Amino acid sequence: MKFKYIYLTILAGGLSLNACVDDKGSYDRLPVNELTVEGVETEYSVLAGITELEINPTIKGSVLGEDESQYKYTWYICQSTIINNDHTHTVLGNEKNLKTVVVANPGPYKLYLEITDASTGIEWVASESSLTVTTSLTTGFYLFGDDANGNVAMDFLSMPDSEGDTAVIHNIFTNSAQLKGAEDLMYTGYTYASSAIINLWAVTESGSYKLENSIQDKTIFDIDKNYNESYTFPSGLIQHPVKVLEQFPQQYVYGYAAKYSDRGFITEDGVFIASIMLGEVFASPVNRYSLSSTKLFKPYPKAFYYWDGSSTNTSLKAIVLYDMDANCFVTVEKTGSSYSSIFTEKNCKKLVDQGGAFPWNQDKRTIVYGENNWANSYALMKSTENNTDFYIYKMLVRDPVNPTKVGGYSLTTTEAPELDKAKFISFSPEYPIMIYATDRTFYKYNYETKKADVVKTYDGEITYAAFDWRSRGQLDIVICTYDASAEEDKRGTIYKYELGQTLEITPIMTGRALDKEFVYNTPLKVKKVEYRNSTR
Repeated sequence: MKFKYIYLTILAGGLSLNACVDDKGSYDRLPVNELTVEGVETEYSVLAGITELEINPTIKGSVLGEDESQYKYTWYICQSTIINNDHTHTVLGNEKNLKTVVVANPGPYKLYLEITDASTGIEWVASESSLTVTTSLTTGFYLFGDDANGNVAMDFLSMPDSEGDTAVIHNIFTNSAQLKGAEDLMYTGYTYASSAIINLWAVTESGSYKLENSIQDKTIFDIDKNYNESYTFPSGLIQHPVKVLEQFPQQYVYGYAAKYSDRGFITEDGVFIASIMLGEVFASPVNRYSLSSTKLFKPYPKAFYYWDGSSTNTSLKAIVLYDMDANCFVTVEKTGSSYSSIFTEKNCKKLVDQGGAFPWNQDKRTIVYGENNWANSYALMKSTENNTDFYIYKMLVRDPVNPTKVGGYSLTTTEAPELDKAKFISFSPEYPIMIYATDRTFYKYNYETKKADVVKTYDGEITYAAFDWRSRGQLDIVICTYDASAEEDKRGTIYKYELGQTLEITPIMTGRALDKEFVYNTPLKVKKVEYRNSTR
């Protein structure tokens, strides 16, 4: 029989259900048994194959009261909106009380309860609940590094959205090519556009590799065998195989892929920018000073640009690069309002100095570190004449012709001890704070007050240190260490701290009673911690 479904509205914690009947006769003189369902929440979240979904509704009929003997039940989930009853769904159970482990691909679903009065054929459909299905790999941090034998490996620090404890999941990378020497891991973040433009790149001592990243049907990943370098980077002006050192823009807050229509890549000798909506094709490098030139300048492997997480601003508006050959900042010129066309070649132009907090063209200085965050872009410069003098450039790259020089700061190793020995550097988006780490010591430096503090000295070697503002939207800091003398499964340690308004750095507390410091172990020597928040 064909029925017209009537959807429900939530009223004071319950669901009010109206019924429709088929066309077998007139029910005008018969009272309609209208149902009220209580005990069904509007939102649920589960871990696929792990979390038990339990719902115990209370059902009352306007005619039958609490008599449930004539009812039949169907619980099901559906990823599409019901249109004209033409849809497919997955049945979860046929009892009033639902208790089941949901086995489904990660993603958002609608959760339905269908109730049928067997004596009359009347059907009611409850359709106000949403269900988010995640996996242990949906939300958390990739831990990319080397195992005890120097082979590239990857663990995952799982932080599920649904009920469950944070845990380390080991060996999620097959490494069929036996890669060695982990260097960097870059994830684009999630987007509402095609999943084909969501990328995960691994950089190793032997080269860079595009990895599988979908968790729809995989829990262990390998090198993406569908990646075609000659199609993606066809230019004969660069060396092949291509070693990707940077993809931009990177993730925004909560793992969102900001400006998802444009993407740039920096290789060892080339810089490429194009729209990816029609596929990943990067035809001509832009790190040259005329369209006719075949001479490419050596780029610093970081692009400077403005972060904008809005869904309407999907293209890059301005890009600044650093020319390592001429030691100067340059802007990427464009035709029209964007860099998006793959058919329009682009080139760079040296920025003209007009005074300000620091020079665009460097004299006896060179770049040693560059960074973008949601507030500004930063460059740490060093004197080419000594190992003691450093400079911080703070800029806002909104205008491709005249980027804003926000501030310039000078410092020495007297004020910032061991900065010349720093292995890792990172800047706070909100406060005048730079963190840096040597082999074993973690420093905080205030570049306005010129004051440095030792945050902590570790027993193991520091292998990674950086601000993390993407995962929580807070000023978190992730530190990784490695102690070869420790037990094998505890050689690598991940610490997480937060920078508060008082500019103090304190451990993040976790656990149900917030009585445990965020400290987790892995067998790996972690080289990069990369956030992930995506069901795709």
